[in-house]
Amino acid sequence: MKKISKLNILSIIDIITFIVMLYLLLNINILPTKYLILIIVIISIINILSIIFINIKKKVLNIIGIILIIIAIIINIIGTYYLYYANNFLDKSFSYNEKTVTTYYIVTNKSNNYTKKDIKGDIYYYDNNSIDKALTKIKKEFDVNPKTYDDAPKMIGDIVNNEIDFILIDKNSYNILLTLDNTINSNNFKIIYELDITSTNETSEKTKDAFNIYIGGKDFAGLIDYNAIITVNTKTHEILMTSIPRDYYMEIVGTNGKKDSLSHMYAFGEDANELSLEKFFDINIDYNIKVTTESLVELVDTIGGITYCSDQAYTTTHALILNSYDDSGKEKLYVKKGCQHLNGIETLTVARERNAFIGRDRVRQKNCQKIILAIFNKLKSTDSFTNYKEILDSLSNLYTTTIPKDVVTSIAKDTIDGIEWKFTTQSVDGTDSNNVFIAILNDYDYAMIPDMNSVNQAKTKINEVLNNK
Repeated sequence: MKKISKLNILSIIDIITFIVMLYLLLNINILPTKYLILIIVIISIINILSIIFINIKKKVLNIIGIILIIIAIIINIIGTYYLYYANNFLDKSFSYNEKTVTTYYIVTNKSNNYTKKDIKGDIYYYDNNSIDKALTKIKKEFDVNPKTYDDAPKMIGDIVNNEIDFILIDKNSYNILLTLDNTINSNNFKIIYELDITSTNETSEKTKDAFNIYIGGKDFAGLIDYNAIITVNTKTHEILMTSIPRDYYMEIVGTNGKKDSLSHMYAFGEDANELSLEKFFDINIDYNIKVTTESLVELVDTIGGITYCSDQAYTTTHALILNSYDDSGKEKLYVKKGCQHLNGIETLTVARERNAFIGRDRVRQKNCQKIILAIFNKLKSTDSFTNYKEILDSLSNLYTTTIPKDVVTSIAKDTIDGIEWKFTTQSVDGTDSNNVFIAILNDYDYAMIPDMNSVNQAKTKINEVLNNK
């Protein structure tokens, strides 16, 4: 009786672990029905046979039952482990709400002895789409009188010259201005107060059969180096990637007609790129994914690197460094013609490179497309299961997104079911110009003037994919 009781304890453990795994399996909802039924039937048969065998008074069957029940428990535990982390990742990374945090600084001249308690009187700011919440919070905490500047570089210059005491500026604009204007030295400034403004973007809970996703890749200084629109049709199983050069020149939504290149638009609000592209292409952008350079390096290293194939041999003008534009005296990357293995920092260096090519950013857009596909292919490989948890952790830190969980699981379910996705790419083109008025600089500089023929062709293709049945 004691022996049977102990074996039945194993049965209870088996049943509990099976129920937990089954709950997670149903909750994750990525398996096609036929595979889900098959897995449930097989595991149920193993569980039932093991329980029957351990309760039959035959030693051979008892031994078989014990072996089966141990196998069943191991399967249940391993399945629970992977499903738990997958569910946790999906719940954490994909929801109908995206929280974005914009950091603002109150800045003064470094020669001043001001601290937080000295913030009062006139405080100046350069207006953008998201500064109102920061102004409201500042006015509640300090006795200040906000005043606007139409010229951000002049505002920065007036701080340097001690003509004004305090400015309120978002972190992205601050870093972009320091990066773009070589006459400005960060040593001239002192940040005496910092605040974070949290915004929530909500997407519709009703999922669509066809939709557009904006992908934006941001570097450490707040420059948007990569912009793409992914068009997905889940009925025809088409995916179209439309890449847009980083210096594409267009109107900034919400600024009364001001224009700038895409790379600078984070200075005008967290969603300025997405909203401006939506208006420029006259399409609806349903979801977004925003990626950072640091997390790209981490992800590629976590998955053990990628295979990248180059159409030409070249040496990068950018160095193998992270979070810096200073390439002087540092190691560059030699890329051979053909396929090669890249680690994280090498992948980032290739993704950044444009000056080594005659076509500059046009070639870089194609390289970024190759990198995205290489990462996707590596994630699909069986090698990824060896560091499954680490990969999911890296993925969850790689981006912020408004894509809901249902969209992701639906695509995953079709892929597991053997659906072949047709993946195509396109890029828009333009004319290089060094005499374009740049809003953030309030001066003339370089940008790429859009070729509207290529834009119209891209719009047509996007709408074809969306409307295909």
